Amino acid sequence: MLSCSGKDEFSIEKNRVGCISSKTQVKEIYDLFKNDSVVAHLSEGILGYQGRYSQADDFYLIYSKEGKHLLTLTAKEPLDSLSTIRVVDIHDPIYKTKEGIGLNSTFEEINLAMNVSKVKSTFTKVVLYLDQLNATMTLDKLDLGINTIQTNDVQLEQIPNLVKPKSFVVWFD
Repeated sequence: MLSCSGKDEFSIEKNRVGCISSKTQVKEIYDLFKNDSVVAHLSEGILGYQGRYSQADDFYLIYSKEGKHLLTLTAKEPLDSLSTIRVVDIHDPIYKTKEGIGLNSTFEEINLAMNVSKVKSTFTKVVLYLDQLNATMTLDKLDLGINTIQTNDVQLEQIPNLVKPKSFVVWFD
């Protein structure tokens, strides 16, 4: 039986979020989160074929026993219990890097502790790329004072220090 506890239970590092690593298989998720609630959203794969084949992702929503959404795990391969995890979307600020960076961190804290390697702009968000974690964080453009729906470049210097991220996603190799 697998289990997870201790100081690493809520840590974020490259290829690891808490007990989930790049080697964790889908079949292990239920054991790792046996004290929590796991909700599986499975694709239909070839079973859902209705004139066209579209491959959807399998994802697993992890909720604490109190009902808080902790994580969303996306498998590399749909409908495969031996598949490993491709991406972890962090929903709870309890998860932090060794530098203390998480969803409650300000941009100033993130920028000082992490190397923001790239900034990309979408219509409504700004995406920060954190290469040392193989992760991304998104900031809402409205929080930056940008009211236009455009994809104009945003520079690090334009981001206010007190802005907090809306999402934190760790991608596994």
